[in-house]
Amino acid sequence: WIPEQYKKHNFYQLVSRSYKAKIIEKIEKNGEIYIRITSQGQKIIQRDFPMFSLQNRKWDGKWRIVMFDIEEINRQVRERLRDKLKELGFGMLQESVFISPHDLLEDFGEFSETSGIKDYLCLLETRKLTVGNEREFYNKIWNLGDLNEKYKNIVGLISNSGRGEKSDDQLINIKNDIKNIRNIRSEWLRIVSDDPFLPRVFLPKPWWGYEAGRIVKNLAA
Repeated sequence: WIPEQYKKHNFYQLVSRSYKAKIIEKIEKNGEIYIRITSQGQKIIQRDFPMFSLQNRKWDGKWRIVMFDIEEINRQVRERLRDKLKELGFGMLQESVFISPHDLLEDFGEFSETSGIKDYLCLLETRKLTVGNEREFYNKIWNLGDLNEKYKNIVGLISNSGRGEKSDDQLINIKNDIKNIRNIRSEWLRIVSDDPFLPRVFLPKPWWGYEAGRIVKNLAA
């Protein structure tokens, strides 16, 4: 299975480099060869995507705020900065102001140093942030309602297809249908790429992301 955004040649090159760097390894199971992430690879993922490990931590009650002032002539730099902030789970409060509950200022500070944009930034950390209705605020900044609905659709797609809720001639056995497994996995990965992985206290209830992740993991097993 190759993600849609990759050409086969480029994907195979990436797999080859990752294997040589011992980020992934090959294992044999029931006579077939599988690829899995090594412990070293897991450390790299946690380093490059620290919010994965932050989601289940109890929120420390602090807000991290990034403000910047980059001229129009440096639009590419500005857009790259915004993309990085979104990648780290920051939400846009205004066009040049991003906030996050994650303790990621140190990680972001390293990025600003290596990217040469430190002089354009102001990084703040505070416990006090008056926002009115907190739930509405979280939803507006991170579009949690839309994100939750997408996760719910993933759960419904699998459940409705695999539990006999359709007629026999419509019923699709997800476990044995490789094409559907790939489509569901691809859709789930697209949703995850937009997930800021906020602490539980921020999320609507129920949060379908947990169930979607669990089901997709079992589906891939």
